[in-house]
Amino acid sequence: MPSTYSEPNMSSLLEQPNPSASDEEVLALVSKHYGLTGSLTRLTGERDLNALLESDEGRFVVKIANAAEQIEAGDMQAAALEHIATFDPALPIPRVRRSRSGRRVEPANLNGVDHVLRLVSFLDGTNDWDGPATPALGAAIGATLARLQQALRGFFHPAGGRVMLWDARHAGEIISWTSSIADPVLRRAVNSVLQRFPEQVLPALAGLPSQPIHNDFNLGNLLIDRARREVTGIIDFGDLVHGSRAQDLAVACSYVMLEAPDPLDIVQALVAAFSDHTPLLDEEVAVIGELIAVRLAQSVTIGSWRAVQHPANAEYILGDFEAVAQGIQTWLEIGEDQIHEALIEAAGVPANPDTSDRLEQRRAGVLSPGLPLFYQEPLHLVRGDGVRLYDAQGRSYLDAYNNVVQVGHANRRVIKAVNAQMRRLNTHTRYLFDAIVGYGELLTAQLPGPLEVCFFVNSGTEANDLAWRIAKTVTDNTGVIVTDHAYHGWTDAVIAMSPEEAIVGERAAWMDTVPPPGENDPKAQICRAIARLESRGHLPAALFIDSVFSSDGIFDLTSRYLTETAGAVRERGGVFVADEVQAGLGRVGKRFWGFAGDDVVPDIVTLGKPLGNGYPIGAVVTTHAIAEAFSQRGYFFSTFGGNPVAAAAASAVLRITLADDLAARAEHVGATLRDGLAGALQARGISAEVRGPATFIGVDLGSPELAAKLEDGLRSRGVLIGRTGSNDEVLKIRPPLIFNQHHARELLDVFSETLADIG
Repeated sequence: MPSTYSEPNMSSLLEQPNPSASDEEVLALVSKHYGLTGSLTRLTGERDLNALLESDEGRFVVKIANAAEQIEAGDMQAAALEHIATFDPALPIPRVRRSRSGRRVEPANLNGVDHVLRLVSFLDGTNDWDGPATPALGAAIGATLARLQQALRGFFHPAGGRVMLWDARHAGEIISWTSSIADPVLRRAVNSVLQRFPEQVLPALAGLPSQPIHNDFNLGNLLIDRARREVTGIIDFGDLVHGSRAQDLAVACSYVMLEAPDPLDIVQALVAAFSDHTPLLDEEVAVIGELIAVRLAQSVTIGSWRAVQHPANAEYILGDFEAVAQGIQTWLEIGEDQIHEALIEAAGVPANPDTSDRLEQRRAGVLSPGLPLFYQEPLHLVRGDGVRLYDAQGRSYLDAYNNVVQVGHANRRVIKAVNAQMRRLNTHTRYLFDAIVGYGELLTAQLPGPLEVCFFVNSGTEANDLAWRIAKTVTDNTGVIVTDHAYHGWTDAVIAMSPEEAIVGERAAWMDTVPPPGENDPKAQICRAIARLESRGHLPAALFIDSVFSSDGIFDLTSRYLTETAGAVRERGGVFVADEVQAGLGRVGKRFWGFAGDDVVPDIVTLGKPLGNGYPIGAVVTTHAIAEAFSQRGYFFSTFGGNPVAAAAASAVLRITLADDLAARAEHVGATLRDGLAGALQARGISAEVRGPATFIGVDLGSPELAAKLEDGLRSRGVLIGRTGSNDEVLKIRPPLIFNQHHARELLDVFSETLADIG
């Protein structure tokens, strides 16, 4: 197929009459290209010749396209069917019958006119039913459309960019055709919809999620088993284009509502079922009601115009004209506000969030004053998508701070995995179930060989708390060593080994510290810390190291830092715990784990934050020997730790991380960020150190005041970062791993602008 494609003109498909051929001519073409013989039964079609072929090899639909349709468009439809069959084999779609030459489509000449011929399998079923359409039918259609969109998401074909007047984005092109509408009241209603579309709706479509869409998901193109409340067939892909998924959803709504006694009820059911599978953005929900009106206006206008152009096919063209005409007037009478409120409810989008000031007051009434908010002007967030967060006023922020959402806010694949598992089973680990075992195998496969046994909890804090219990139990020692300004969690035990949060003068006697990597001698430092502990009556049970030193100010791991500190603790009977809550799962780049920057394998690894992309899950991974020693003297069980839904979320996150090679991306993007940040600071004459692995970056400004100005200045320009270090003098940049080079350049541009403004 050629690499580019365009239609001759937008109305060509609608101007040409349906292909004309005798049964003998059609059968001759089928015999020539497919080697099939049999009998034909003609089927209806808006602009193509369709016929049922009964052959010895089965039943097929013969499709001879309108003369205005180029061969690339026919190939796209067939290629899409093959793609869907591979991605979601259970979807009830026709299967493509390839020609004797192995092609998806063949050129066919009828009476000197070139057409496109293809064959697909015939689907048994009916789209006729008794009685009105119900919300259950709407739900079945919505769920099936969501599956179809998911199956088409990765499909590409050059003809996807073709221009069609059935594409809502071109609705403004048919305004002049409304003169064909005989009823003046109906004509005025249609004109009101089409005339406001270019300015009020079309601009919003450009920013919505887009992909290949069916674009004609109406009851005439579906087979329905009403008893089972299922869609059993999707039989026509003739209007396939690359467009917004909101268009696709609106088309489905616009036709099924014509068969329902309460249009809004069935539309709500369809949208709710769709959003269960594919959560909708606020911006999509905002335009669906208007897109429904647009589709109905298109149907009335194009039908009226085509009936004049093709009187021989007028009966088919105007088959549902009266219902559509009534439908658009009913829809407009319901009113924009009621429609939007119903759609918001169906999609689960929060409506009318409280004002930021009022919400802050309410928060102060029910949440602890020990939970401070970020930024001088707190952010009132209502949703996230990918690397962006959105506030109550609809403003977008580039999120360069939330490493919790490893694979991005509202990641569709994680949502799908969680949703599917929640529908099946959610319980605790006292039962056998596949999800947690499979995840444990997947996780330990990424770690060095001795680390093979998992304990699952709900957070990084719980993981560190359990690791501390295990260390004390298996060593019979009671002391711990951490870095100078470390943070390892909030339970009573691990807050005591988190100097970042400790009150001066109240450090526990069983805890001591060493500096993060730098100019110091790590072996000498660790030996002095061990000696101090022993002088207070505590042998070291464990060395806990956050290997990106996030709370210390973010440091690069120096050669032999872990080897020497862990070695000294092990010599005194302790274990080395690698706190990978911040560093792990590719955050540090291709080495994947923070501790892998040195030649040492931890005795215990703790994990949290990014494992579930925001779904609560943490883990402790250790050796069989340590796990067995602990189980003989200790007890562990967590009701929610490692539940099936948590395991599904974590499995999805890790599989996406590996499949999309996000660790390598982080390494490349991090290099761009570090070079760009250093260059911008140097250009302004600001002395600073930019450090940290991959996309876990610290910018040590040496000035808490300058760091605060930059943090708030970036926030005011739509970029979110944080601060760290003993005096909050280090900018902390740690975006989701899906951050790409484009996002990095956006951050650097805003960083340079902010530097310039603050002087």
